[in-house]
Formats: sequence, C-alpha cells, structure tokens
Amino acid sequence: MRRLGRVFLSACLLWGLGLFVAGGGLADAVPEYFLLRAEAAVEVKPTPQLPQAVVRENFIQQATKAIQETMAERGDNRRYTVQAVNVPAGLRMPWGKVTYSYYLPNGIRKGLNTAVHINVLVDGRYYATMKCVMKVRIYENVVTAARRIQHEVPLRAEDLRIEEKEDKGQAYQRYTDINELLGKVLTSNIGEGTVLHSGLVREPILIRPYAVVNICTVFNGVEIKVPGTALETGRRGAYISVRNDSSGRKVRAKVIDENNVMVVQ
Repeated sequence: MRRLGRVFLSACLLWGLGLFVAGGGLADAVPEYFLLRAEAAVEVKPTPQLPQAVVRENFIQQATKAIQETMAERGDNRRYTVQAVNVPAGLRMPWGKVTYSYYLPNGIRKGLNTAVHINVLVDGRYYATMKCVMKVRIYENVVTAARRIQHEVPLRAEDLRIEEKEDKGQAYQRYTDINELLGKVLTSNIGEGTVLHSGLVREPILIRPYAVVNICTVFNGVEIKVPGTALETGRRGAYISVRNDSSGRKVRAKVIDENNVMVVQ
C-alpha cells in the first residue's frame, strides 16, 4: 500500500506541474534547464500533407547566426554566449528548398531576453515566421575593487583590479582602465569585487569652506587673479560660491585645483 501511495503521489505532482506550466507560470518557478529539456523532447514529424519538417535545432542555429552577425555589424568583439530560452519545437511545410531570413526587432538586449524572428521561405516564397527567445550574455574586462574601499578615500592602483564581468546593460558607464580612476573617490563604501562605474565614482574634495583661493578670470585675453575665500565645499569641475577679498563681492566660480577657481565671463 505504501508503494502504491508513493506512485500515486508522484503522478499527482507531475500532473500538477504540467498544469502549472500550461498556465504560464513556468518561467518563475521551473529552472530554465528543465524547460529547455522539456521543449527539446517535443518532435515535429512530417505529415502526408506537409511532408517536410524543420526541427528546433535549425531555429537555434539561425537565431545564433543572427546574433553573431548583429554583434559583428556593430563592431562588438567582446566575448559572449548565446542560450536558447524559448524556441519553437519545429515546423512542417510543403516540399521545396528551404531558406531563411531573420531580424532582431529590439536588437540585442543585455541582461534581458533577446527576440529573434526567423522568416522561413520555401522556394523563395515566404511561408512562416518563427519567433525565438534567446539569452545573450556579453562579457568585458572592467575595473573592480580589489578589497573593501571606504568612500571619500582617494583610489590607489592597489585598490583596483581588472576582471571579466557580464555587461547587463546598466545605465552607468563602467571603467576599463585603472588609470582613469586614480585619485578619484567613491560615493559610498564598497566591497571586494564591486564593479566601478560612473555613478559610484566622483572627483575628490579639493576646496573646503574658508579656504584661501585665487579667483581667476580672463579679460581681453589677459588672465587676472585676485585673492578670495571659498564659501562652499568644491570638487574639481564644480561651481562654488567664493568671496572676492578685495571688493567683498560674492561670485560663482569653477574649481580648477586646490588653489584656483575660475570665473567664466
């Protein structure tokens, strides 16, 4: 009886999983490798009315070729991998020479599923469009943290290293050259292995309130400097309020370095 009970329970679980997959919830709860194996097990066989069949592997090959050509066209020579996520099991068709054309309606989507539409032609005539979903993972060598780094501490070469990481299409620019980051600081503390990007890195503080600075300006092609006092904290390239010590006038000036600010006329 126990054995019969276990068999019945297993059958119920498999039946329930089948209903769940049919209901559209498979992408969230069933591992991707299971879905791919289940899809590959489906076989589309020819019929007397449609005696020719194209199998799933052909569509995977065509979708991969489309992605390869797209990467080449845009001059992207980074390492990448292609994985089939959802590909039709096959297609029946009449006799004739089968050729393909394809396009990516949304281009290659980093970190997301990429749609590849494959047009199937028989003897040069359009027959069907097969919609494939592929996962493209693109990798590049980028700068990461070699150790835990505190914010506002100037970066040194020993704090950083180059690692290969997947490009998931983040909005911020990632760095590929350690030298670009030397002397800059972070906006927050980070751990080892964190990828450094433009949203995480900024210029260090060069000028603090009440620091003595030179207020520079150019008049008729001649550079003029007058002594002044900083009234705000300033990083390189930022505009801060400074006071002209001679006239007492307050102006906005761009931080050039630790000692100089520039008033743009």
